[in-house]
Amino acid sequence: IWESHFKNREPQNAAIGEFDPDRAGLEVWCRSRYDKHQKPFVFDARGRKIADYALKKVRPKGWTEAGIEVISPIDWTGEKKQLIAAKERHKSGHVGLLDPMTGKFVKRIKTKADRLYVADVSGDWREEIIVQSGSQLRICFNTERNPNPGRDRLWVDNAYQRSKMTWNYYSP
Repeated sequence: IWESHFKNREPQNAAIGEFDPDRAGLEVWCRSRYDKHQKPFVFDARGRKIADYALKKVRPKGWTEAGIEVISPIDWTGEKKQLIAAKERHKSGHVGLLDPMTGKFVKRIKTKADRLYVADVSGDWREEIIVQSGSQLRICFNTERNPNPGRDRLWVDNAYQRSKMTWNYYSP
């Protein structure tokens, strides 16, 4: 067990995932508590800071200065590296898929998301984004070819099932 910090920034939200497949273990992505201009940072499995950036320098044009919220690691591409799914903070806004190591937005989904969830609903073991917008649910999925079509669904893993059934702030 380790303890670490980065410039005494409070990590208001965190996500744990395989964000850098070339490193042993999982990484911990942290979002600073700042009301505007968030500055995320990433620790490796040993507690060493391995990345940090200013969200204002990487966010898409028109994205709120308040940053991102409702953050979840996502197996979107079918590759080993996970991304982060998040929505615009403090508003019914767009959804973004980010590279946690650089903050680069790899996809922007124009919607009015009140909430978002991440789960494997299509059955190809990649995860989809479930967006609640008012009284509607929308499912956004990756239309690219799945690089591992024979892999079992994520739901066969008991740990995955439990993580999606916690019914907390971030999990459906």
